[in-house]
Amino acid sequence: MALALMTPGGVAGAAPQASVAPLAPVTAPGPSTSEAGRVTVATDDYGSTITWRHEGDLPLGDARPEFFADGAVLGVPTRFGPVLRLRVAGATALNASSIAVVASGRLLDGPASAAAAGARATVGSVAAGAAGDVGAGAAALTAVKAPSKTITSDPGKPGKLKTTSFDYKLPGVRVEGYAARVEMKGHVVMPVGARGQRPVVVFLHGRHATCYVGGEVTGDWPCLAPAKPIPSHLGYVYAQKLLASQGYVTVSISANGINGQDWADPDGGSKARADLVRRHLDVLADWQVGKGRGPAARTKLKGAMNLRRVMTVGHSRGGEGVVRAAIRAGSGDRFRIKGQVLVAPTDFGRQVAVGVPTTVLLPFCDGDVSDLQGQQYVDQGARIAAGDRSLKTSVLIMGTNHNFFNTQWTPGVAKAPADDDVWGDDPLCGKTAPTRLSAKQQRDVGATYIAAAARTYLTSNRSAAPLLDGTPVRARSAGRAVALVHATGGNRRTVVRPSAGLTIKAARGATAFVCEGGQSEGPQSCDPTQSLSSPHWPAPAFETTADPVRGVLVSWRKAGARVTFPDTPALDGKSYLDLRLVVMPGRGKPDLSVVLKDGRGRRVTLRPQASAQRLPSGAWNHAWAQNVRYRLPAASKIDLASVTSLTLTSRSAAGKVVLLDVTAAKAKPAVTTANVRNVAFLDVPAATLVTAVADGEQTATVRIPVRGSFASTAKVWVDVIDAQRGPGVNGSGLRTIKPGQRYVDVAVTYYGDDVYVDESSGDLAGYTIVATARRNAVVDTYLGAVHTRSRSPRPTLSIVQTDVTAAPGGSLVWQVRLSGPVSQETYLTATAAPVSGTPIRVSDLVPAWAALRVPAVDPRTSLADAGLAIEAVIPAGATSAVFEIPVRRTAAAGGAVRLELPQEGYLTAPVTLRGTITG
Repeated sequence: MALALMTPGGVAGAAPQASVAPLAPVTAPGPSTSEAGRVTVATDDYGSTITWRHEGDLPLGDARPEFFADGAVLGVPTRFGPVLRLRVAGATALNASSIAVVASGRLLDGPASAAAAGARATVGSVAAGAAGDVGAGAAALTAVKAPSKTITSDPGKPGKLKTTSFDYKLPGVRVEGYAARVEMKGHVVMPVGARGQRPVVVFLHGRHATCYVGGEVTGDWPCLAPAKPIPSHLGYVYAQKLLASQGYVTVSISANGINGQDWADPDGGSKARADLVRRHLDVLADWQVGKGRGPAARTKLKGAMNLRRVMTVGHSRGGEGVVRAAIRAGSGDRFRIKGQVLVAPTDFGRQVAVGVPTTVLLPFCDGDVSDLQGQQYVDQGARIAAGDRSLKTSVLIMGTNHNFFNTQWTPGVAKAPADDDVWGDDPLCGKTAPTRLSAKQQRDVGATYIAAAARTYLTSNRSAAPLLDGTPVRARSAGRAVALVHATGGNRRTVVRPSAGLTIKAARGATAFVCEGGQSEGPQSCDPTQSLSSPHWPAPAFETTADPVRGVLVSWRKAGARVTFPDTPALDGKSYLDLRLVVMPGRGKPDLSVVLKDGRGRRVTLRPQASAQRLPSGAWNHAWAQNVRYRLPAASKIDLASVTSLTLTSRSAAGKVVLLDVTAAKAKPAVTTANVRNVAFLDVPAATLVTAVADGEQTATVRIPVRGSFASTAKVWVDVIDAQRGPGVNGSGLRTIKPGQRYVDVAVTYYGDDVYVDESSGDLAGYTIVATARRNAVVDTYLGAVHTRSRSPRPTLSIVQTDVTAAPGGSLVWQVRLSGPVSQETYLTATAAPVSGTPIRVSDLVPAWAALRVPAVDPRTSLADAGLAIEAVIPAGATSAVFEIPVRRTAAAGGAVRLELPQEGYLTAPVTLRGTITG
């Protein structure tokens, strides 16, 4: 991890900084603590710290664990061994009883009502949610229909070429921040007898268990004998064979070494995965010219690959990894990524690969990345850069889950134990739901759309493009699957884009206004009841002060209602209009016509090729925008070059929709001139240490380097998140980067005479900088820690009394004290060790307390043998805390316990704590 050192104050020649409001003087916080089961909430004047201790292994999935309260996500906690912790700035009224812990769509702890849509299902039960709508939701899912028209040239049909395959394993590689080497292992499936150099498709699996023995799986790396690695990279052979039969060279690579070590990686391992993909591509580049090591079969690839035409396919965290691989493209690369397919991907960093055509497959019944956050690759990619006309397309596939796109994650066909990521018997998405696709059917539709993308992105053949650009067509090879598609980018012109200044005129019983997505509950919210889960405004992985996602909320109660957008650009040269519409719950099936008016007053009414359908509600719901297409008229009917207004007119008696945008498009592809090398390229320093030179309030400057040769002004949103007080109290805001500018300076205001700041803990930095590209930019490393070292001396930790006693019914209490306050919570763990005399046993402790810390052990077990570990937390700004063991009234006198505190943190030497139960 690089450590950038900066001095406080401004930098000569730096770009002007946004004004920073002075911080309020630091006052001594008034801490309080609440507990509920394994959840602890420590609250002070500035916010709350939530701690949750899990039992056993966390579910090893692709989504990160999250904490919820009152149906709203609070954030993503940091893992410290068996403990997850999250600081929620400004939340001073949280109570442990209101906290829910969710991972991979499953409720792990806490009340279901607190998680709401965050948890789809608990183990063995249907999740809480809009339970009253479940029946209606099932009916709606059954009613969702695929387009009736089929594509002529089906990309899911196997080609005429025979295929061959081989495996390779090279020496493992070092990855920064990972203790063990990561494997270099892959599976090649390629055509036999194909002429010329063939395009290449590289697959990267997601985050799954790494090892198995018998019926057990683990997240270890390397695997401990007799356990074997789970061959997740062999899970896409079905798609590899299809593509190879059509003339593509395919490689699927293994990433168990990352899956087993990325739990502490701030970016979830996306950079490590990107580097792994690029290393394998470098190996292929060597083999292409007859160089490098590997199995003898590698010689089949010599001269067989066109590495200037590479498409990547990433599943789950593998999806985010391949996006980073494309973002990291350099002028010296011996390969070029020309397209990517992201299958149920994560998108923690909100990153977009400028200029790279992208297809995102979203499984409606995803039980892992259940918020379908991968939609953001399409939404943010819509207008990311001038000259970027690469297609960005989203495919929502009904009845599909997260795991079954990979055969090695599918029960019945996987070599290792596997399961369905959808838990419970939900009537929409449960294992036995009639609307669920079988694993084979799910693979068929996945392979079809992967092949459609390969044909469209890697060849000049455009026959499969209608499956990706929003045209209402389907492929026979996808079977009974219902796949709904919308697109941004490509040969498009924006006609209506919701913004604060958008002019809207509603008449004849219609209402319309610009609404805000996300967790807004005000009158301007797109979803005031917060009853829907929308991938268009998912909860961000990091706190932000950025403007919310906007749409236009349109509703009507009779046919003939009108909503007019008077400032409409010219539509000449385009073939059709596309409206992306989110159908909201309500009466009726929304049906809208479009009326265009030109400069001569002529009007023409356009009918939709197919209306938007009502998607399921209930415990599983996704407020996802469907594409509604209108064919533009001939020039004889209206002058498309002088269109002055666009009016939506209701054809149905009632309806309610959120309009995300209106674009005018043409099927013919446009040339993309923007790419990741000709826009502003930013890398946030991973860690920055600033040292105070004086007392009082002062400002440090963190410099974000800007690279690339770019001619257009770029915009990047930067959040500075105060660990105690959240975003917005420092230099957060939109930054403009002019051509030739080589850095962005970010001001961080802090106190030089504040409490001591422990800069040794990267996971608990005083500040975090998060950068998100908005226009004409890409951000590779998107977050960095900022540690501010005050002039206060480093405190020491002491124990007030190491040997204590308690009578039955009392408590053994050891008080710990810091010589001075610190800026962050101080966590201490004491572990029980064997004693020479009679030990205190589990049966001597208050049962409810013991059950949370040493569950499922014989009550006669000593505390050391039970593995008891207890924790004390000194809140930020405070100086003391206690270790406490409550003793049962029936406990026998004479029992003893010994607790060991290691030398770490503020403790200058190991300490032994002793306790005895008196008579």
